[in-house]
Amino acid sequence: MRCWKGQIRTVVNQYLALLTASITTFAATNVDDAFLLTLFFARGISIRRIVAGQYLGFGAIIMVSLFGVWAALTIPHRWIRLLGLVPLAIGVRHLLRTRRADQKSPHLSSGGVVSIAFITLSNGADNIGVYVPFFVSGRPYLWLILSVYAVMVAMWCLVGRWLGKHTLILRSVDRWGHWAVPLVFISLGFYVLNS
Repeated sequence: MRCWKGQIRTVVNQYLALLTASITTFAATNVDDAFLLTLFFARGISIRRIVAGQYLGFGAIIMVSLFGVWAALTIPHRWIRLLGLVPLAIGVRHLLRTRRADQKSPHLSSGGVVSIAFITLSNGADNIGVYVPFFVSGRPYLWLILSVYAVMVAMWCLVGRWLGKHTLILRSVDRWGHWAVPLVFISLGFYVLNS
């Protein structure tokens, strides 16, 4: 009986750890996307177009990442841990990079579904570099990771809509967010290297 309870506790802890890692990787790789969503909502673009474009663009990011997972699975298993160097390098690069004072907001074009999807996809290069090693290390639970990501896209749209009405909060996140994101990438890199 104790052995059975111990096994259940272990499985629950694994799911909770994976759930936490999924939420964290999504949030860390999409902080910049929250700013884009805020800009879209602040411009008064249709909610349906923003949400559809966001899902379309994020779906493309996931497809490219899954292709990367397929390619990574051709690598011998003992080398897969080295994929953790990718988010680690991204995190270190973000820490070392100085913030450009002349950063301009992206061109938001007409606000159509396809243009929003394209902006989301083009903004997701760092996502792919983080998702591939995370998906490889969490391969048995990929369905859970992708389900969490699907829910998080909807939540991100809600956050973007809310922030679109509260620019003071957006400025605070912009001020401190550049420190949090690289630290999460570095942590994920160590997580994958030690898995």
